[in-house]
Amino acid sequence: MASKLRNDAEKTFEDQIAELKKELASVTKKLSEQGSALYDDARDSASDTYETLRKRGRVAAREVRHQAQAVSETARENPLATAAVVAGIGLVLALLARR
Repeated sequence: MASKLRNDAEKTFEDQIAELKKELASVTKKLSEQGSALYDDARDSASDTYETLRKRGRVAAREVRHQAQAVSETARENPLATAAVVAGIGLVLALLARR
């Protein structure tokens, strides 16, 4: 009788362990799927951000070139004013450097 009770208890424990292993495998699979989805979302977001920054950088570089050309043309058209502005900037920087 005690042997039968022990065998029944062992069988019950083995069944419970098998069920827990199945549940653990299911949870592990779901976590893996969720992690993969989060990774994909993060990768897509980073890619979108990179593309946005790349486009903005291209626009900014184009604008900087345009402004540099405008400054260059203005300097050629007004050499005395340009020299005065450059001297003024140099003076301000020298005064700031002395502090």
